[in-house]
Amino acid sequence: MGDYHLFAKHGDKVYMEVKKVGEIVMSFAELQKNKYWKYYYDLSLMLAIDKEIKNEPFNKFYDEAYEYTGNRVWSLDTAYIDLDIEQNCKKTYKIIPSGNVCYYKINPADVEKMEYSSQQGIDMFKRIYMCRVDVRSGYFINRSVIYRNIAIEYQVSKMEKELEELSAYFEDKKEVIELLETVNDKYSMNDDILAIIINNLLY
Repeated sequence: MGDYHLFAKHGDKVYMEVKKVGEIVMSFAELQKNKYWKYYYDLSLMLAIDKEIKNEPFNKFYDEAYEYTGNRVWSLDTAYIDLDIEQNCKKTYKIIPSGNVCYYKINPADVEKMEYSSQQGIDMFKRIYMCRVDVRSGYFINRSVIYRNIAIEYQVSKMEKELEELSAYFEDKKEVIELLETVNDKYSMNDDILAIIINNLLY
C-alpha cells in the first residue's frame, strides 16, 4: 500500500497530512525543525509538476492504493515514487512522471484562513508520527537516500532537457548562467541539483 505526505503552503503557514497520522497546520519554521517533515517537504517540491490544484472526481484507483479517507476532490499533478517488486522479489524504486495522486481533504486555497494547530496538538502529532514503522524501525534512513537520489535524477533530467532547448539560443556561457538562474527561480533547485547541471552544461 502507498504512503503519503501532503503539503499545502501559504506564506509562513503549512498544512500537512500524513497517512494514518492525521493533519496539522504549523509555521514553516516548525516544519523545518523536524528532519522527517523537512525531508518530505523538500522531496515534494522536487516531484511536483503543476502547482495548480484541480477540482475533479476522485480516482478510486488511488483510494485502493493509498487508503485515503474522507471526501476528496482537490488534487495535484505530480511525479511520484513507485516500488516495483519483480518475480525474483527484487525491489526497484522508480519515478512515475505524472499523475493526479495527491488528493486533499481540504481545499488547499483555504490554508490562508486556517488556524494554526496548538502546541499541544503539534506535540501529539509528533508522538503519533514517531510511531510510524519507517521511523521506529530506522527504515527511513535507507529509504530517504534512495528517494532523494532518484528524485534528484528525475529533476536534473527534466531541467536539463529544458535548459538544452533554451541554451541553443545562447552562445555565451555568461548567458547560460543567467538562464540557469532563471530556471533555478522556477524550480527552487537545491545545491546538489544546481552543481550537477552546471557541470553537465558548462564543462
